Amino acid sequence: MRRRCAIFVLTFAIAVPLLGSAVAAARVVEKIAAVVGDDIVMASEVEEKAVPFLAEAARVTDQGQRSARAAAIRREVLDRLIDDQLIAQQASELRLSVSSEDVDKSIEEIKRQNGIDDQQLAQALRGQGMTMGTYRQDLKKQILRFRVINIAVGSKVAVSDEDVQSYYDRHMKSGAEVQVRASHVFIAIPDGADAGVVAEKQAAAAALLERAKAGEDFAKLAREHSEDAATRAEGGDLGTFGKDMLPKPIEELVFAMEIGEVRGPLRADRGFHVIKLVEKKTKPAKPFAEVREELRAQLRQKEVERQTKSYLADLRKKTLVDVRL
Repeated sequence: MRRRCAIFVLTFAIAVPLLGSAVAAARVVEKIAAVVGDDIVMASEVEEKAVPFLAEAARVTDQGQRSARAAAIRREVLDRLIDDQLIAQQASELRLSVSSEDVDKSIEEIKRQNGIDDQQLAQALRGQGMTMGTYRQDLKKQILRFRVINIAVGSKVAVSDEDVQSYYDRHMKSGAEVQVRASHVFIAIPDGADAGVVAEKQAAAAALLERAKAGEDFAKLAREHSEDAATRAEGGDLGTFGKDMLPKPIEELVFAMEIGEVRGPLRADRGFHVIKLVEKKTKPAKPFAEVREELRAQLRQKEVERQTKSYLADLRKKTLVDVRL
């Protein structure tokens, strides 16, 4: 499934040799994309992190849409970097840290799960324009984020036996469980948007709906236009899910659709969704004892995700976050 900051300008002089003899002072301007409490996010860092995603935007043929897509990508990247700063500040307060050994263990687990060795991992990183050093830094942030969220949110989330039983009774006890697989293109509504901007975003989503209905590849549209960073690279794939796992407006729409159908734009969760139903299947329900812990894990994950959004929103309210990107 945001954040704000101020741009300031820092300048510094460096000596540049010209024609092997003359020396001139060149002024290099570096911008601050965000101020997060006592920390900053540099514009150059945003550009560096956005590179792999901007390559996708470059394939958009319409210049106006391409520029809008690139701007949205930079904002998404900046939002994540601000989140990282907020998390890092909370980690400091909680006295949490991540060691090199922690990162090493994470890398070994990633290699094991994907069945790759060091050389193959390095090759995959090069394909994404990343170095091992950058990858390790990103992993460190991810581990730290997990630990902070686990303490601040996860430790407070509990799914009772009654919650699990209630879900099973509503959706599986009848003898069959309906599951769907869907994809979406998400067009975000900026914070504080007026009616004109909302109408503009709705029109953009409606145009994508018509293109999908006209036969354009839905996954390609999602990769080029969706503003959901979590699903864009996978062509908007939301995965397979049962009822009560998505926001109610989206769930009601998806479960009423036919396989291959595309609908929208639906306003939900901070923006407009264009949705395609990929698969719908009904399978015999397993006995409660067999699925109890699986259902508990699913319900807990859903609640952690919901509370994490609220937690980060509260952090932004408590912290000076000023964006001018």
